[in-house]
Amino acid sequence: MNKYFEFCTKNVSWLLRIILALTFFNHGYPKLGKEVAGLGFIGYLVGPFEFFGALFILIGSFFKYRNSIITRLGGFMIAVIMIGAIYMHACVWEDKKLLQLEWQMLLIAVSLIFVFKGDKI
Repeated sequence: MNKYFEFCTKNVSWLLRIILALTFFNHGYPKLGKEVAGLGFIGYLVGPFEFFGALFILIGSFFKYRNSIITRLGGFMIAVIMIGAIYMHACVWEDKKLLQLEWQMLLIAVSLIFVFKGDKI
């Protein structure tokens, strides 16, 4: 039982990595090369930020380069997207109140874990 707990403790970050990456691969891939939400040039960056942010979080732990910079960059890219999504829903479109954005807030929290902790979670 102790070895099982130790194994789970060492690898629990993979659960966060895989779920976050699958979520953003699923949402980012269809947006590649397309403008999103009528945002002009910035709208074209949404898909690549989602897709490559997910990729960097997923592969970041395999490349030990400069204090987890690949993982941190992936987390940062997703955090930027989620800040934009929360802003657009709460302030521009006003289709959701702040407390109705719990999924977006959860995603930004997980991405910020990777920004600040890197591969050391």
